[in-house]
Parts: sequence; C-alpha cells; structure tokens
Amino acid sequence: MPEPDKSILNEILANKASSQGTIKDANQRLIALLDAAVDALVIIDGKGNVELFNSAAQKMFGYTKQEVFGKNIKMLMPAPFSIEHDKYLSSYLASGEAKIIGRGRKVKGKKSNGEEFPIFLSVGEVKDTSHIQFVGIIRDISEQERDRIEARQSRERLSHASRLSSMGELAAGIAHEMNQPLSAISSYAQASKRLLKSATQDNQIKVVAALDKICDQAIRASEVINRLRTFVKKRVAQRETVDLNGLILETVNLAKVDTRILDHEVILELCHDNKPKLLADPVQIQQVLLNLIRNGIDAMEHIKGAPLRIQSQWLSQSMIEVSVIDCGLGIDKNTSSGMFTPFFTTKETGMGMGLTVSQTIIHAHGGRIYFDPGQTSGCIFSFCLPATLILQEGNEK
Repeated sequence: MPEPDKSILNEILANKASSQGTIKDANQRLIALLDAAVDALVIIDGKGNVELFNSAAQKMFGYTKQEVFGKNIKMLMPAPFSIEHDKYLSSYLASGEAKIIGRGRKVKGKKSNGEEFPIFLSVGEVKDTSHIQFVGIIRDISEQERDRIEARQSRERLSHASRLSSMGELAAGIAHEMNQPLSAISSYAQASKRLLKSATQDNQIKVVAALDKICDQAIRASEVINRLRTFVKKRVAQRETVDLNGLILETVNLAKVDTRILDHEVILELCHDNKPKLLADPVQIQQVLLNLIRNGIDAMEHIKGAPLRIQSQWLSQSMIEVSVIDCGLGIDKNTSSGMFTPFFTTKETGMGMGLTVSQTIIHAHGGRIYFDPGQTSGCIFSFCLPATLILQEGNEK
C-alpha cells in the first residue's frame, strides 16, 4: 500500500483544526450574544427539560444554570401555569395546533425563593435541529405592572376627589333635600302626639296614618343618604353588568339634590325598545353623567324653564351614545380648545377637573367623550361606550 503524501495529510489536519476553531469561535460568539441579552432566554427539549439558561435568566429567577440544566421548566412557574404547561406541550406535539407557540402572553414566573412575579413570555419552536426544541424569551414586567397599578390608583383617587368636590358644591342642595323629610317627620310626630291626648277611635286611625307617613319620610331620607354615600365613598373600581337606562334614571334622581335642576324640565329620550347593557363601573359612569348634567344646569342658570335633554342612541351594534343637551349660550372657540385640559374652568368656583376626570373614566372603559354646538343654541356633550343589547326575553345580542 503506498504511503500517503505527508503534505496532503498535514493540509487535512490543518483544515480540521481550522474547522474546530471556527465552530468553537461561533459557539463562544453565540454564548456571548445570549448572555448579553437583557431578556431571559431559555431553551427546552420536547419533554420540557432545560437545555439553555442565559445570564439574564439566572439573574431573573435566582438560579444558576447548573441548578436548572436537565430539569423541567415547570420549576420556574407557579400554579396554575405549571399544571397547564405539560398539557400545552403534549397537545402541540400531538396535533401541531399552536396555542402558545408563536404568541406572546402575560403569565407569572416563580423565583428560587418562591416569589411570584409577572412576566411576558414568547415561545417559538427551534427548526431543523437534531431533536425537538423550544425557545422562550422572557421579560420581567414587574415595573410596568406597578406603574399600571399606581396609575389606576391615581385615577381612582382623582375620581374620588372630584366626587367629593361635587358634593361640596351641592352642600346647600343636600341640606334642602334632607330638611324636607326631616321637617315632615317632625310635623307628623307632633300631630300624632296631639291626637294621642284624645284617644278616640278616629284619632287612633289618624295616628296610624301619621306613623305610616313618618316611616315613608324616614325611608326617603335614608335613600338620599344612601345615594350620596354610594357616590362619594372611597372604593376600588369594579366593573359589573349595568342597565344603562336604570343608571341614567338613578343619576337624574341624584342630580335633583342640586335644587337648581327644579327650575328646568329634564326630558329623557332613552332607548326603551333596544335597552343597552354595559360592562362598567356604575359609580364612575354615574359620576361622568352627573358632571355633564350639572354643567348643563350651570349653562342655563339664567334661563329659567329651559329644558335639559338626556338622550341615548345606538351608534352601531356594539356602541351606545349618551348625550346631555342644554339650551345655554354655547361655547366659544377659545373656550372649546381647553375643555378637557386639567384645571381649566369658566366657573367662578370649581376645580376645573370635572371633564378631565370624565375623559379619563370614559377612555378607561374603551369609549370616547366629545361635544358639539346645539342646533339652535346651547351645547351637546356626549360619550359613547361599548354595550350589548338587552332583549325582552332576557338574552343578549
């Protein structure tokens, strides 16, 4: 057998060494790239076992890569996400239907000390490899969640302050509203006392009737207090199913605490055949509507007897509009440009935050608030919100 050419052999060995060096360099560059990433990067096999765990992942979860290599990724997840993980993985491998693969979503992670924290997770499949692999990109969104919660709490505090301010401005009306049933109770009690001094059967009947009226007036006073207490109390915003027509009627009754409204006819033109239902915080929507009603009354303060109209109409199958229409002097161009600006007001008293808070509330509910000049005079303030239709059978459309 002829002896191989040494020059060829040396060339082959040199090429092999060069290739190994190139692969080693490529691996080192890949590791450096992964470790330089701000987001956590994790690669798992088809069984969910960890194969790669970069520096950001180690810092985020508090584990070293040696502690997680070969172990199931579920150790980084709290319940119920850890329970769902294997189900998602086996379902994808069996059917190929991607429920989380290729999509980003908010979930929770679990650190080595057991602390849970919010993360945004994106999962992808690694193609053309020797075995099944998935890569996860994980971002810690704790700071964003804290900012979101603080922003929500700030909105709630501002909304509460605005409601308290409204009640302060209505103090005279509240005193009048409470004085009426209390005066009636006092009158009926004194009358009953006189009737009891001559205990005839006819007087006994009159006393019973007077006591019934005392009960009615006490209930009336209690309802006023309950409406005010519900409106002004500090609370966490909670959304629930709300009958919009019923909410408008309740708000009009609450607005009557402002005795100026008694100088005007309130005309309701609501959707009675196609009643709208909202998923909303009823107190916050009531706050917006009450603010618009009181603004309308302010605009017509020197026009006695002018009507205030409250209308609702469907803009589409999923959007309802509520409008408050006054017959005042309208809004000039200079004023209109600053209507929703914080602390902007045309009134002698007031915070100038009513419309700003109202805009924040409506936007948070996925709606819009806007205004237009009236057809002949005054102004039309409207807001629209997502809604569903209440059918007579009790079903939703």
